[in-house]
Parts: sequence; structure tokens; C-alpha cells
Amino acid sequence: MDEIVKKDQEEKLQKGKEKAEACLYTMIKVARDEDLAEQIGKEIYFDLVDHDKVRTFCIEKQKPFTQLKEEVAKAFGIPVQFQRYWIWAKRQNHTYRPARVLTAQEEIQPVGELREVSNKWNNDELKLFLEVELCLDLRPLHPAGKTTREEILLFFKLYDPLKETIRYYILLLNR
Repeated sequence: MDEIVKKDQEEKLQKGKEKAEACLYTMIKVARDEDLAEQIGKEIYFDLVDHDKVRTFCIEKQKPFTQLKEEVAKAFGIPVQFQRYWIWAKRQNHTYRPARVLTAQEEIQPVGELREVSNKWNNDELKLFLEVELCLDLRPLHPAGKTTREEILLFFKLYDPLKETIRYYILLLNR
């Protein structure tokens, strides 16, 4: 009986410690094109991606956003200079869509501040879409001087009733 009580107390202490440490970190869920492709057409799911199934990174709140970019480079093999992040916005129907690209100013902020500014609905995590910017010659796709207000990212979901499958397409438009 003493063993059970002792084990129970140890579990409570561990949970308390994890909760205290959680205040120091930001959970960042990074969805990629591959996650969207995996999600669409395999299950009946209304949203573009199931955020519970995407890669999660745990970054200290005071660390700059560049820390996440470096970890993503290690995890996915995508060089930092080809990474471009979009903030997901929660819509009225409780689905998420990429809303806008992170600005250069936002990318120099600590991840904790970025999460608070960008995610008004769910403050325990930051949801991002990773766009990979590669041309055929492996140069960055977008000119450095171009502002994000000149670009629109469109997501199309196409349902094939004969095959009962859903496909998606991403289209980047420049105004």
C-alpha cells in the first residue's frame, strides 16, 4: 500500500514539474505541404490539416524565432533561407486556414511574444504553415524586396464523387 501512495506522489510531483516547465516553453505545430497531402483524401476531415498529427517543436519562450527555423532545418532538411511561415487563423466554422506570412519584424521576436500576438484563440500553442521557397535552380522563389501584401496563397480542395476522394492544390498569386 505504501508503494502505491509513494508512486502516486511521485506522479503528482512529476506532473507539477512538467506544468511549471510548460510555462517556459511554446509548443509550435508546423504543418507542411506533405501534411496537407496526407490529410486530404484519406479521411473525411473538413479542415486542411489535422494539427494533432503534424510535427510539434518545443521552444523556450524567450528564444528568437530563428531557433525554430534552425530546428526545422535539422528535422526536415530544409535550409533556413528557403523557409517561409504562415500564421493559421481560426475561422468561424472552427477550421483553420493560413492567413498571412510572418513579417521580418515578427521573425526576430521571441517565440513567446509571437504566439501571444498571433494566436488569440488558443494561447497554449502556435500553429504555422511552412512554405518551402525553392525554384528549379534552388534559389529563393520570392525576391527579397517584395512585400507580403502583394501575395495571396489560395488553397483549393477538389472532391471527386466517383472516386470519393479529395485532392488539394495550393496556388500563390502575386498582385
